[in-house]
Amino acid sequence: MVPAFVGDARALDDLARCLRAIEACDPPEGGPPPDVVVVDDGSSIDLAPALTGLVRTRTVRQDRQGPAAARNLGARVHGEAVDACLFVDADVEVPPDTVRRLARHMASPEVAAAWGTVSDDAPDPSLLSRYKNLVHRHFTLSLGPDPTHLTSMVVLIRRSPFQAVGGFDARWRAVAVEDVELGRDLVDAGFRVCLDLGVEARHRHRYTLEGVLRNDLVKLRSHAGTTLRRLAAGRRSVGPGGPGSGRQARYVLGIPLGVGALAFLVAGQPGPAAGLVGALAVWERDLLKFLAAREGVGFAAACLPLIVLERGTAATAAVLGILDVVRGEMPLRPLPEP
Repeated sequence: MVPAFVGDARALDDLARCLRAIEACDPPEGGPPPDVVVVDDGSSIDLAPALTGLVRTRTVRQDRQGPAAARNLGARVHGEAVDACLFVDADVEVPPDTVRRLARHMASPEVAAAWGTVSDDAPDPSLLSRYKNLVHRHFTLSLGPDPTHLTSMVVLIRRSPFQAVGGFDARWRAVAVEDVELGRDLVDAGFRVCLDLGVEARHRHRYTLEGVLRNDLVKLRSHAGTTLRRLAAGRRSVGPGGPGSGRQARYVLGIPLGVGALAFLVAGQPGPAAGLVGALAVWERDLLKFLAAREGVGFAAACLPLIVLERGTAATAAVLGILDVVRGEMPLRPLPEP
């Protein structure tokens, strides 16, 4: 199932590549090749050219409601006869063994979902796109096989647990943390979520600085609020000691260094700013080593300003998320029963 909001020729080409890759997937062991449903989420151009030559793909259209609502509609269109639904974002190319690998995890009845990560190579050559792609991969490598959340870039979800927790929260009309929260809902309901690092999808998204700042602010603000609510409720999907908690703690504790560096730069004091950037580089040395191993030392050094800017955005988002919780303004459904 692919949610698609397409507004230009590049996005249409991404969708075509995405659908061809899905149709080329090996079928699950003992099962038929997967049918593909594209939910056109109010696209401004015709999607027909992206479907040329495809034999197992059909489309349904809805007024613009966002990716969460589109995924829920796609799951309903697949019908009750389908035990599990593969969700793939429209700018992602999955490898041929995706369905087979993820389906193997469903042999365990307690597993509700299995998802993959991104490949090292980002098709978009810009520094920002390569950086964001590698940061995502670096984080997933820290999670281990049983994380407490999922991402919807490429994920197979069993139908009955999906329905039990209410699917994706469609009140998030823009890209937010609806996928992370669905994974947490599943874990809090007693199911397992599996990460298969052998499923490496190519993420064709083209990042811009304005888009990154806007999306990071929305996502991190939502993430801060939802995490606080789950902590207050004592839910198992959050808290210290969980998968990836060490990496998340390092990220959070590095925020003051980034904020301080930005503050000194605004105040016209480059010396102290440079010192804090250096301290942040030491603090984030595992990430920088990872970036250098993939793209070279020069690339890792060029990414330092992006790391600083991310931490500044995270600080703003955290404050806004806390205020949302205090004011009770987070637009979230009640937490499912554990």
